[in-house]
Amino acid sequence: MIGAELTIQLVVLRLFAGLIIVAVQGATIAAAAVLLGDKGPRYDGRLTLLPLAHLDLLGLVSIMVSGLGWSKPVAIETARLRFGRWGLVIAALAGSVALLVAGYLILLLIIPLLTLLPYTAGLTGAAFVRVAARLCVWMALFSLLPVPPLAGAHLLAAIGIRLPAWVGIVIGIGLLAASAFGITRMLLTPAYEVVAPLVLGLELAG
Repeated sequence: MIGAELTIQLVVLRLFAGLIIVAVQGATIAAAAVLLGDKGPRYDGRLTLLPLAHLDLLGLVSIMVSGLGWSKPVAIETARLRFGRWGLVIAALAGSVALLVAGYLILLLIIPLLTLLPYTAGLTGAAFVRVAARLCVWMALFSLLPVPPLAGAHLLAAIGIRLPAWVGIVIGIGLLAASAFGITRMLLTPAYEVVAPLVLGLELAG
């Protein structure tokens, strides 16, 4: 959300965390699709952890400004999936589960960073870890909203609804605005308050 708490340091931390998040989510969705029978994401260059392959500039800007954004949508052919339309659901869920796991694993770096790095670098590293872990949980939830350009759009496709690419751009701009003013975060807070303590622990969930 835009406000007094939005500092240059926070924007930079969100930038680097966002690059990790889009890479993890995009690669996981692509891998799930490939495992389920659609080799397309492999040929599209999405089966990689390099952030550039999964980057959506508007989505990254949204992450930097509001802490909520999205990766480049993964093109999946339903007809090639082993479980048909259910495969789309599995792929979308896999992306969010991967982010929750990533959030948990990232937190494990706090103690090594604080103990092995010089004081200032350790504090900066720990701050990044906390921001990245929380963003992983927020993004895992946000991504499941069934609208393009979010991964949750695969849930729409699973029931036979596919929207033109331009609709995703328009909705993306709307999501950026809604997230910047805290609307999406407010709507997702009840779910975050349930999931975050399970992944991050009570102390770091806030």
